[in-house]
Amino acid sequence: MNVSGLVAIVLWSSLCMGQEVHVSRGKGVVVLSVAAQKPYQLLSGEGKMPMLSVECAHKGKKAGHLVEFSPGGSLVEENFEVDAKPGELTFNMTIGGTKQMTAWVPYGDTVTFTYFGKSEPERLKFIQSLLSSGVVSIEFKPFLTGVPTTSVFDLSKLRDEMDKYPECATK
Repeated sequence: MNVSGLVAIVLWSSLCMGQEVHVSRGKGVVVLSVAAQKPYQLLSGEGKMPMLSVECAHKGKKAGHLVEFSPGGSLVEENFEVDAKPGELTFNMTIGGTKQMTAWVPYGDTVTFTYFGKSEPERLKFIQSLLSSGVVSIEFKPFLTGVPTTSVFDLSKLRDEMDKYPECATK
């Protein structure tokens, strides 16, 4: 086998193992983030890399989990559905091969959104669906292009990473 064939096999096998999980820690909080499989391009040619994160917090006996999506820039207003509550927006997501509408709200700034689960059990159920599907996608429209964009996230390493942190206990 030639060297380039061996390099291709090594690179392909590392891609198939799932995307790396980036860990940020704070006092009682851990954020586990996975970058999209590839960036999307703005009209200027600049690439933007969306991120999907799970924020886990533990205070006393209570745990809290948030799913966050950062598309890497502002979105067009069409992402904010007319039928949705003020400030709420929807994204088409494909989870476990099923396309579904999911509700999100701005979180901390104008370019980060959190899944709108009304209760901790509802958010945990959503996280479990993401973890069991392995690969998920989110469709959105970036402000500077207005073109529907779909980002794909391989979450296959996320469950193992969550198991390493007591803040992220899901039981």
